[in-house]
Amino acid sequence: MIIVLLKITVESAAMKDRVHQTCIIKLIFLIVVVCLTMVTVADAEEWNRRGRVELFGLLQNMGGDETYGPGLTMEVGSTSSIGIGYGSNFSNHLNLNMDVWFGSTNVTGKAFGVTVKGDTTLLGWDANLDINILQSRFTPIVSGGIGFISFSGDVEGFTFSEIDLSYNYGGGFRWDITDHFLLKTIYRTTRTTLEETDKALMFSGAVVSIGFAF
Repeated sequence: MIIVLLKITVESAAMKDRVHQTCIIKLIFLIVVVCLTMVTVADAEEWNRRGRVELFGLLQNMGGDETYGPGLTMEVGSTSSIGIGYGSNFSNHLNLNMDVWFGSTNVTGKAFGVTVKGDTTLLGWDANLDINILQSRFTPIVSGGIGFISFSGDVEGFTFSEIDLSYNYGGGFRWDITDHFLLKTIYRTTRTTLEETDKALMFSGAVVSIGFAF
């Protein structure tokens, strides 16, 4: 009988401990949520990017794609490009920016059973509108824009050059680390159509920008 009572007492104490631990965990969780909410609200109230301008450098990864035309198939390889840009914040949520970027890649063309290979340089210019979802320093963003891409290179000794209209869209995150330094990461898709082809090329990849705001 004494053993049974001791067992019941121990189980009751263990149950009380579990309940107490659960209450403590819930209280800690509640405190963390409240603190994060207060920090977010305070950050939104204090942080203001309206009227600021930005200078930034970017690194862009662009996946390759294939296009075709009458009797022609062309494959453009993947590449990484670098660039610089300028942005202006019209409000806490709207940012208009322009960038110029440069890269190079390989091309493979097939026509009437003949395969040729070469290289091309890419020079691009984009004008983009970024929408910051939140006013806080860390915010999701959606982006879209238009621009031009210049292709120039050499295929089996034959040079070529053309400039094509492009457009892009994507989404990611922006983090204003301090009042003057920012980091932006966007997964962007850029589309353009080469001359004498019927299918648009699609270059997709991450764009990482590091900038200075003032």
